[in-house]
Amino acid sequence: MQKSKNIVLIGFLIVFFVTLFASGLNSCKNDSEIIGDIPEICFEVQILPIFQNSCGLSDCHDEITAEEDFIFTNYDDILKTVEPGDANKSEAYLSMIDFRSDDLMPPDRPLSLENRSLIRVWIDQGAKNTTCPDTSNNPDPQDTATWVNPRACFERDILPILQASCAFSGCHDVTTAAGERIFTDYANTLSDVRAGDPDESDLYQELVESNPDDIMPPPPYTPLPQAQIDSIYNWILYGALDEYCGVSCDTTTLTFSGVVWPIIELSCKSCHSGDSPKGSVSLTNYIDVSATASSGILAQVLTGTGASLMPPGGALSDCKISQIEKWISNGFPND
Repeated sequence: MQKSKNIVLIGFLIVFFVTLFASGLNSCKNDSEIIGDIPEICFEVQILPIFQNSCGLSDCHDEITAEEDFIFTNYDDILKTVEPGDANKSEAYLSMIDFRSDDLMPPDRPLSLENRSLIRVWIDQGAKNTTCPDTSNNPDPQDTATWVNPRACFERDILPILQASCAFSGCHDVTTAAGERIFTDYANTLSDVRAGDPDESDLYQELVESNPDDIMPPPPYTPLPQAQIDSIYNWILYGALDEYCGVSCDTTTLTFSGVVWPIIELSCKSCHSGDSPKGSVSLTNYIDVSATASSGILAQVLTGTGASLMPPGGALSDCKISQIEKWISNGFPND
């Protein structure tokens, strides 16, 4: 499974077309035609976080330091460094690709190809101050409940993984803080991450460690599925943001395979699998889960009613608890 599984399709298009640029497409007409084929890049969601987490940092290009009089924390100041419609004449972009110069920016960690590509296409599309979701015609701009962030989102996608696989008693919860690392919330997790650079982020690197003695979660716990590792990679790559997820809660179309099992696999399986599952409760398949549901234990631990609250790193969202409770009340069907 590729790391970019959970990135929107536009990422593939950008890398593909920028590769074509570098391969010899030197016609302005061709460049224009290619850019016209790519969906519009969103400044607020896709571009601004890259600048903020790579350039607009304290003692660099934030509003206080403004090194070389450049500021990369907001649209108006970023626009001063670009030529809308022409990345090749834009100082911000050129400084990111000048690998043979001491002036390469950022100086300590060049941007990834994905992020350089996004910035180039955004500039060539006109460097517009686009926002996502577009609520310009919405009478209530705060009503974004129907919009779903297509990228890995911390609260929705990343925190449940960390709570289930890392932030439990004896490991990286607030009380134990093994290795002085805590993964129960955004602020503590960010200290183990280098925004925009998964390869320099301890959180990600320990998930893909080749030495089985160093990989996290450690034995006897089950390593994370590749899909979860991909989500963490993508979240870090795009700035390790704590942004709005906009996910709605569906309690009408409930299936074990499509709704219940993904929740169990994400939030419970890492502790409740293997030869010595926590509390001697195994949750590795439908038979295990339905048996626990039938006994009443599953509903009790998810709500903390008459039992210890699970997952130990933090409760599931109200939506996920409601979905599982509804599935149980429906007779826990295997569909």
